[in-house]
Amino acid sequence: MTYKFSKKSLDNLVGVHPDLRDLVQEAMALQIMDFAVNEGLRSLDRQKELVATGKSKTMNSKHLKQPDGFGHAVDLYPSPIDMAAVNKGSAQEIIRFGVLYGIIATLAVKNGIKVRWGSDWNGDGQTLDHKFFDAPHIELVK
Repeated sequence: MTYKFSKKSLDNLVGVHPDLRDLVQEAMALQIMDFAVNEGLRSLDRQKELVATGKSKTMNSKHLKQPDGFGHAVDLYPSPIDMAAVNKGSAQEIIRFGVLYGIIATLAVKNGIKVRWGSDWNGDGQTLDHKFFDAPHIELVK
């Protein structure tokens, strides 16, 4: 089976910083697992909506256009994924996000790019020591 991005995923990479965009595209090119780009660069209105509904905790999101003109975050979803099971704490489904982040993180190290995962905000390797768990979220650290 060959994995490739849908048009929606490709569209969601428009406006994302080239370093992060290239990591995401390189991860897909490895053909290890299928995944989708659910969000990249966000509008201010979209961010306000996500904060209002509790799906984001900040108006200082890396998804918003940064001073260099690019968004510095993406939300990636393994495919297929059972989000109902994820939301109930299913380790079997949640681990799929960890595998995807591991691919991105390995490529980031190889390419000299620093990234942070929304399930390990402080980068200590522990995912249970955070108040806000955002498994799809990957951002550049600049």
